Amino acid sequence: MKSRAFTLAEVLTTISIIGIVAALTLPALIQKRTNVEVESKLKKIYSVMNQAILLSEQDNGPKEYWPRTCSNCEEHYNKYIIPYLKKSSVINFQSFGGTNVAIFFADGSLLIGKAGYDYFFFPNAKNFDEETFSTVSDSGGLSSRKDAGITYFAFQFAPSYNDENHKYHYKKGFEPYKATLNEFTKENLIGSNAYSCNKNSNLKAWCTALIQLNGWKIPEDYPFKVK
Repeated sequence: MKSRAFTLAEVLTTISIIGIVAALTLPALIQKRTNVEVESKLKKIYSVMNQAILLSEQDNGPKEYWPRTCSNCEEHYNKYIIPYLKKSSVINFQSFGGTNVAIFFADGSLLIGKAGYDYFFFPNAKNFDEETFSTVSDSGGLSSRKDAGITYFAFQFAPSYNDENHKYHYKKGFEPYKATLNEFTKENLIGSNAYSCNKNSNLKAWCTALIQLNGWKIPEDYPFKVK
């Protein structure tokens, strides 16, 4: 008895179904893999930077007494931070706030330091574009960082700032950006502040803290697709 062969129409129908299923599931699988990579690199830079600060304190004294800001930022980072990191290259570029230092790592990530205390971490350095890194208003102020919380994530190092706005940074090391945050809760992090992690925020600086609060895992209801 001969087995029944598939007709051309049946084969094409099967291929079509497979294609539809793949189209529906593949983007989600790719995004999940990207999320895992971003989570891993966020945890890594958090550890690497705090280890570097501890090493720097052995040569430069307690971090609370380091300069708060830098007029010559290239010199500042070359003294306090860069010698204590395993990096592949370093460049300096001009953006909002003056000279920024960009530190490239062998794993393909990038850390930008601004003014001695603000840091922006790109899990994938290929997403960095110094021309669009920040948007400046006509009056010269910072108007937006549209890709914050998506392609890069804000941190801050402000151990000497003993005030209410920096209560989550005072005497601390390299931390997710929490400046001006009243309470370290999800409700506050996703609220209506300009720094909040939501689609209506201009700066989205608190997105890193939101991920940290979730155990360095991107929440299921995270408002953006990270890259």
